[in-house]
Amino acid sequence: MAELPTDPKANSNLLIFEVGNSHVSVATSLAGTIRTNDRFSLDQMDEVIEHAQQCWEALPSDRLKATAAASVVPQALARLRERYEACFSDPFNVVGEDLHRPMSLAVEAPEKVGIDRVCSAAAAYAGVGAACAVASFGTAITIDCVNEEGVFLGGAILPGLSLQARALHEGTAALPDVTVEATGAVFGTTTQEAICNGILYGVAGALREIVERYATHLGRWPILIATGGNAEMIGKECDFIDRIVPDLCVRGIALAYRKHFSPVPDAW
Repeated sequence: MAELPTDPKANSNLLIFEVGNSHVSVATSLAGTIRTNDRFSLDQMDEVIEHAQQCWEALPSDRLKATAAASVVPQALARLRERYEACFSDPFNVVGEDLHRPMSLAVEAPEKVGIDRVCSAAAAYAGVGAACAVASFGTAITIDCVNEEGVFLGGAILPGLSLQARALHEGTAALPDVTVEATGAVFGTTTQEAICNGILYGVAGALREIVERYATHLGRWPILIATGGNAEMIGKECDFIDRIVPDLCVRGIALAYRKHFSPVPDAW
């Protein structure tokens, strides 16, 4: 078991914000464990702050309390920060700005890698302690690789399920706009089913191909962890996914805060 960090800040109870392309997650972490995690749309900033205030008040006072945030949408982060600072007196700590990135990156421009990818990869490695691949299924699909030493090697980015469906609709004269869902059929017998199958099975095939290439580079099959809003649906089509962790990025934000004040990561 890892020793408790010497700096009391590293052991703070946390209010966590994760700002994505379509949502804001508000979570709490007590003693290194995620306890609550609620999602809001980007146009619900007032509700986000109201809920955050309730979460902050509910955090136990047996430890220090702090806020940690990460975002891939600068404009949304700026709106959130403005509302937060109007209601809270505690610092608004952002990973990659006020807090160090939680792992080493072996890429050409580390500062340009989406912080959600880095936080998710760091949390995955902290959890399994071995080479791993992290597939996040959201607005975009990212499939990243971490080596045995815990170094982020990079990855692949694909359009998300909804973006693919929208592109087919907007780029053709007759194809309908569909919500991608599992059909349970090998053959799509309607246009809608054919689109769903093409996108869903195509993503499953891309995931296998990309991770196989990672495995060839690493010399072993990495532990494959999936996260994001569509992870459950993809997981049902991919028996080679080892774990589905919906709050992986939130865990990574909490890890980034702890590691900023202590080199000792907590496993989950």
